[in-house]
Amino acid sequence: MRRQGVRRGWRRQIGIASATGLIVALFLALAPTANAALGLQDLSAKPANLAAGANSDFNIHIGFSDPADQVKDLTVHLPPGLVGNPTATPLCTVSQLNADSCPANTQVGTVVANVNVVAVPGVLEVPLTVNGSLYNLTPQPGEPARFGIVLKPVALPPPIGGVLPKIVQQSAVKLRQSDFGLDTIVNDFPQKTNGLETDITSLDLSLFGTANGHGFIRNPTSCTPKTVTFDADSYSGQSAHGSAPSFTPTNCGALPFSPTLSVNVGAGPSTRAPSLTTVIRQDAGEAGLAGAKVLLSNNIGPNLAALGNTCSLLQFRVNASACPAPSIVGSASASSPFVKGALKGPVVLVAPGPTDLFPRLGVSLKGPLSLQVLGTFVAESDGLGNAFTKLPDIPISTFALHFNGGKGGLLTTAVNLCTAPTQRFLASFDGFNGAHRQARVPAQISGCG
Repeated sequence: MRRQGVRRGWRRQIGIASATGLIVALFLALAPTANAALGLQDLSAKPANLAAGANSDFNIHIGFSDPADQVKDLTVHLPPGLVGNPTATPLCTVSQLNADSCPANTQVGTVVANVNVVAVPGVLEVPLTVNGSLYNLTPQPGEPARFGIVLKPVALPPPIGGVLPKIVQQSAVKLRQSDFGLDTIVNDFPQKTNGLETDITSLDLSLFGTANGHGFIRNPTSCTPKTVTFDADSYSGQSAHGSAPSFTPTNCGALPFSPTLSVNVGAGPSTRAPSLTTVIRQDAGEAGLAGAKVLLSNNIGPNLAALGNTCSLLQFRVNASACPAPSIVGSASASSPFVKGALKGPVVLVAPGPTDLFPRLGVSLKGPLSLQVLGTFVAESDGLGNAFTKLPDIPISTFALHFNGGKGGLLTTAVNLCTAPTQRFLASFDGFNGAHRQARVPAQISGCG
């Protein structure tokens, strides 16, 4: 009898302990987690094919370590040289995107979102996988591109029931002036769908290497390590940062690199301040142009008086066209197979930097995308000229610089160029793939009657 009583006491104590544990566990599940903060985890981003310059699918995975601290804004910083071709497909309009009627030939990728649909906070969360499509969307002014995202409707399982409606988002694309890489930005991820809290646990994005029968995503053309980084902000005000493991493009030596230079000098018989136009051309599929240097012929030199008319670097950065008129010494234009229409802007003498002896040559291009590059004046045994050493790894078709002639022009000569021997300009080009090309180019002299 005593043993049976002891057993009953043990059972009673175990039952009380179990019930108490259940109550504590339920309380903990319902209570908010202390110090909850958005975090990034399991990050990855790399092309399926690592060959330099290849049109390869590019796959990205982003995990969120505390999805309940809901992500609000997400920025993906792509490495320099990893670029998309928005001209590869027609464009989907915003109205078509909102109606989920983007034409099939505007699709440029896929999206997979893993989410938790919260039916009862802390008690019932239903994990779902939501598939979607990425479209080439009409960009806003000043943007090189924009993506449209449509996540398809999905049925909610019991006991919730119903349908999770489609989710439509837009992703802006911006060009970083610091290194000419691209940022893709998604703002205001939805917090709820059908009135239910929806927490994103991970995102998978795949950008197509080829879309609509044309190359879309192009790998960098340099074979150095590349890293994709991420920034995320939550609705609670938390921020998270992370980097995916680096990837390194391969086989740079297989990329062609054969840029050419043409030169035109405008010089009548009595002209002592000639105009000058140089045009660099590249074929499609070549390695990017990392650096370009052009040295003047022996009979043409800089107008030292003009070099004193400069624009501040700040003014150049803010609005180059508003620089003092004497500092604007010409114009520039560039075209790319990845851009509809030419990029155009002024060529400006920019005040020297802390280590510069001479002004810098600033080129400010505007159009579907905007970029600014700074060149330096060089003096070598082969002559005087200008060098651009920090160009973007973006495909170009042409890059033209025109320097005004006449009073206030940047150039001068002491000879009659119409009767002088052929003027030869030394061109030196460096590719992102490590290739180097050099040639002496005869100038065409115009204005001699």
